[in-house]
Amino acid sequence: MKSSARERKRKGQRCLIVDGYNVLARSAGTSLSKIPDLERARLDMEDQLAQYRSVYDEDVVVVYDAHHRPGVGGTERRGGIEIIFTSSGETADARIERLVYEIRDDYRDITVATSDAAEQQVSFGGGALRISANELLRRLENMRNFISRQTAAHQTEPRHTLGDSIRGDIAKALEKWRRK
Repeated sequence: MKSSARERKRKGQRCLIVDGYNVLARSAGTSLSKIPDLERARLDMEDQLAQYRSVYDEDVVVVYDAHHRPGVGGTERRGGIEIIFTSSGETADARIERLVYEIRDDYRDITVATSDAAEQQVSFGGGALRISANELLRRLENMRNFISRQTAAHQTEPRHTLGDSIRGDIAKALEKWRRK
């Protein structure tokens, strides 16, 4: 992560690192090659992770494995989450392992979401907690349910207007003024 340790501590004390393609494949229940629109699937997952970041106040980093594609990797921010594309020849597992060691002193809790057993062991050895891709998908589903309940609760609350809050004589004077 490019931000300094001080900036990270100010942003939050927890960090979720997601093995992007691993979670996408698990979510689709198929291999990446069988996902019809991989770009759309990536963007949808990133949107959900941005919501997750807001709801649970965790920094989120998504790492995409680019060892099968040519070119230089890169980092971008979207929706408040950091998105890392590994360089050609570097696996997401290797980048996640390095990232855990780079930031472990800056966060109280680091969680790595992947179903890759070897990556889970390496992350745990680096001091990170680990959850499976399925567990992350359950957390995202719980978050969506929470947001739906909150939205429904706010929609059923009675709406109060300015007219509900002011005296009748003032409301009449304002209405008279508005009609002029």
